[in-house]
Amino acid sequence: MNIRQTNSTLIVGGDSTIGGILAEAYEVDSKPVWKTTRHRNKVNKRCLFLDLFDDLNSWHLPHELIRTAIFCAAVTSHEECRLNPELSWRVNVRSTVALATRMVEAGVFVVFLSSNAVFNGDSAHACSTDQPTAITEYGRQKAEAERQLIKLGDRVAIVRFSKVITPKMPLIKDWIRNLKTGNVIHPFLDMMISPVPVTFATSVLSEIALKQIPGIFQVSAKQDITYANLAGYIADKLNVNDELVQPISYRDVGFTDVARNTTLDSSGLTVLGLQPPDVFTGVDETFELN
Repeated sequence: MNIRQTNSTLIVGGDSTIGGILAEAYEVDSKPVWKTTRHRNKVNKRCLFLDLFDDLNSWHLPHELIRTAIFCAAVTSHEECRLNPELSWRVNVRSTVALATRMVEAGVFVVFLSSNAVFNGDSAHACSTDQPTAITEYGRQKAEAERQLIKLGDRVAIVRFSKVITPKMPLIKDWIRNLKTGNVIHPFLDMMISPVPVTFATSVLSEIALKQIPGIFQVSAKQDITYANLAGYIADKLNVNDELVQPISYRDVGFTDVARNTTLDSSGLTVLGLQPPDVFTGVDETFELN
């Protein structure tokens, strides 16, 4: 791959949840953007076929010149990673690192989406300099991809996110629908979340891509709350009977390896002129609860 630098951005996984919203934001702002998909029926003149399960040797960057690539493609289901560690490792580590390496060698700046799952959650506001302590297969895969990508030098930025929430997030959409129709919901009283609105997440990625700042960035809300507290807040906003919110333990449904904390030290965002979002403001904006 022999390319020069321009202002074009390539979003790897442009039809993923975050990738799709990011691509749309670029298009709305009339910024030159390419994206990839693993669904052949979605391929078009600005959307290229790329499946990280496949052999990547024959895959090439677009003919248009690419300045930055944002890696949004991944197997993100913790359960799928646990059940299929070899296949998910191929996507989340081997193919991702191989493709990123080729891009860096071609002069492309790479932005890699990672996760707070690289930490075990024993401590709140984990620092970017802390050693990964993952307790899930997904977290271990993200940590290993980070380890290898960091070796590529100052053409790589790693962005660790806590839970990114979108207006289409199934869990909260179901809560809202059930609460509005008078049905009971059962959020977890002992599972934490520090939600990041997807609009904030895409702003962070866009700024890093624009300024091409290498290193590790971390993004979470300012504090953790339980899913039960979040559900109670939504019920209050909807002005429904709070008895519809009946919390349970994650242990009641057989979950294990649940982090006690999900917040990250996000002080590094000041370099981008940004501050970590407030939990409830982000929820209000994402689900239009005001």
